[in-house]
Amino acid sequence: MTHERIRVLVETAERTFRGVVHKPMIDDSYRLSDHLNAYDKNFLCLTEVTINERGQQYRAGEKADFVAVAIGAITYVQPIQD
Repeated sequence: MTHERIRVLVETAERTFRGVVHKPMIDDSYRLSDHLNAYDKNFLCLTEVTINERGQQYRAGEKADFVAVAIGAITYVQPIQD
């Protein structure tokens, strides 16, 4: 199965993550919101991630190749353009 790379902003109560979600390309109508609503895992996996403390997005953040964010901790997800 092929995947579409979507750059996203993910927020929790404590941190802001900017990274890439790898969404399955099921068909043309399968959106990021469909992927997140159908998500059956406990963690949302991101690659190429920058991590900041919440409210500190203008500072250089910590870099990571991979991060798994607990689904229950997520308060906000938005696709972004770089």
